[in-house]
Amino acid sequence: RLLLAGMAATDPAEPAAEPAAGPKAVAAAAAASGSCSAGDAGGVAATVEATLRLWGWPSPSASLVDMCGCWPGLLSAPLEDDILPRLAQLEHLVREAVLSADACSRLMVAQPRILSDYTVKALWRSGDLVAVNKPFDMRIDVPKGESRRWPEERTISDWFQAAHPGEKVRFCNQLDHATSGVLLMAASKVAGRVGSQMFENRKARKTYWALVLGTPPWPLGAEQRLTYRLADGPDGGFARRVARDDEPGEEAETFVRVLKTGFWPRREHPEQDPACVRAALVECRPHTGRRHQIRLHLAAAGIPILGDDTYGGDPYGDKSGTYRMFLHALRLELPLDGDNAESATIEAPCDFAEELSEPTLGEVEGAGT
Repeated sequence: RLLLAGMAATDPAEPAAEPAAGPKAVAAAAAASGSCSAGDAGGVAATVEATLRLWGWPSPSASLVDMCGCWPGLLSAPLEDDILPRLAQLEHLVREAVLSADACSRLMVAQPRILSDYTVKALWRSGDLVAVNKPFDMRIDVPKGESRRWPEERTISDWFQAAHPGEKVRFCNQLDHATSGVLLMAASKVAGRVGSQMFENRKARKTYWALVLGTPPWPLGAEQRLTYRLADGPDGGFARRVARDDEPGEEAETFVRVLKTGFWPRREHPEQDPACVRAALVECRPHTGRRHQIRLHLAAAGIPILGDDTYGGDPYGDKSGTYRMFLHALRLELPLDGDNAESATIEAPCDFAEELSEPTLGEVEGAGT
């Protein structure tokens, strides 16, 4: 699978252009020249411009202005923690010929948030239970027998070991590599068992946000119950499917509510921009925890998750249209034991609503019709 969800080589026939120097070297050279420091907006600007120039992109300075228009927070993003690791991730895709340098540049200019959020953030801790906000396109660990895909790759396990030296991480729930949001871990065997049982016994209540491709067939604010049964694919691989009526399958239940409809990507005049597609923000509450449950349920309902190339979420049909898969574990509610304990509600901030262009009044009123 691709390291960045929903992405593939735009032109397979085009040879990958390998940069002469990586983004970290570019940033160091910019800082050494005295034109910027590695910690300010100038450092971000210089690094992004230099990388675009290195990849043969025309007019990097003008493109940087466009990027800031698409993402006003670009120049205030942490250079060392977010920008450079994301550029290194893109550089790896170029080096492995997954994407050409031109394809990486075009995607970065059109969707600069591809450079965002590579930092694991602590959200909550109670005893030996720890919850973090997992970035998109980050693995939770490096599987045994494998190595890091690129030298700068980080994992959730790396963060845990740095934040809690000497403690062994135990994952209480799982999130796909491409999914962001609340992830629960434990620092002891006892806490790991308690945390895992909350999910196995369906006592943990989960809420996800997703951007979906198309307009949902339900009114805004209305909740829909999806109960498609799930089965593994014929080869037993990564992709799953909805079970046929005449075969066994896993029972699955997801409640979906439409929060907002509009266009993606965000543009000033989306109706006049051929690159804009109809999309919606939905809230999902899975009552069961099947693998790929939300992704399959939304796809089966005709509104696949934007950027989910496995289940039909490519907006332009070429698997290179989005910088991520737009699925985020927004909220986790845990029942805590103890004399004075109350349920813990853990939230991971999400800006998916900002990704949509506002629809006209007529479109809002017509949603679901």
